[in-house]
Amino acid sequence: MKLFSVIAATGLLACSTAIAGEIPAHIQSAVDNPLRTEENRARDEDRKPGKVLAFYDVKPGMSVVDIASGGGYFTEVLSGAVGPDGEVRAQNRASTRMDERKDALKAHYDQFGNITLDITEGGAPLPYADDSIDMVMLSLIIHHLHYSEETGENGPPQSALDFYAEVKRVLKPGGAFAVIEHTAAPGSSRAESASWHRAPEAIIKSDVTNAGFEFDGAADIHVNSDDDNKNVWFETGLRGKTNRMVHRYRNPAK
Repeated sequence: MKLFSVIAATGLLACSTAIAGEIPAHIQSAVDNPLRTEENRARDEDRKPGKVLAFYDVKPGMSVVDIASGGGYFTEVLSGAVGPDGEVRAQNRASTRMDERKDALKAHYDQFGNITLDITEGGAPLPYADDSIDMVMLSLIIHHLHYSEETGENGPPQSALDFYAEVKRVLKPGGAFAVIEHTAAPGSSRAESASWHRAPEAIIKSDVTNAGFEFDGAADIHVNSDDDNKNVWFETGLRGKTNRMVHRYRNPAK
């Protein structure tokens, strides 16, 4: 599977894991923004956007790219969090479905004043200059990237490596790579976890750090004791309620 066609172990993390604390006023205001769609606001209890963006330390004036932003769940909240002096780029892969919804999305985003919808062809580089972005967010997508039949258990496919290289290229030195993903059971293989539409934390941490990023912590925000981490969440009634890793990586200073 081509990466840009998709988008354009707990113990090891324990010493770097944090519990999200207070939500800064500018982020809470962004969550409460009445411009957000009712559909997106209805997901807040499960997604906890205030805690997530507080952990990622999103500040006014930042430039952020929301990869595979879809209907703009995080795009909307990021817009308020970075404020009028910041910018949010809502990236999506060109597709028939995107063609059908792009006009409505653009009209909706125009109300926010700092969101740009970027539609990129499959296989194309990210449309951002080198060292220009403060944070790249990748939410619930990385389970598509860590396995392919061609590479098997040997590592992520080349398309994933190409994507990580693109993220590294566009991030400023010290910029954040924000990763959220459905957690797979520790010790599960790439193939097995991919079949569950999940990824093991240890594998993702290894893949991303091997791509040149520095691990900068994890947060216990999405925890559900009813999730055994080895099920297909959309078949077991756990949509929106899975255990999810919330990882922060940094692009090393040059």
